[in-house]
Amino acid sequence: MASSEQLPKRIYFLDIYQLNYRPSSGCEFFETYDVGGSYVAYCKVTENYIVRSKVVKCEKNYATCPYRKLGLSMLRQKGKESS
Repeated sequence: MASSEQLPKRIYFLDIYQLNYRPSSGCEFFETYDVGGSYVAYCKVTENYIVRSKVVKCEKNYATCPYRKLGLSMLRQKGKESS
């Protein structure tokens, strides 16, 4: 988890992303950030913050997430290119 000083990009409309608990997911593309005592979730594949109503899906259903599948595919492709 990173602090708000290390946010990947500016947050507009914090209220739609703000959580009162630190979310966690088994997804390797899921990150959380502390923003003044609350938390926001971030998807590295889409390069966007995750609205709080969708965070539960990332926590529980990450294995079937189409963005995760895309991210894993991109990682495999990158590995083939560097071989």
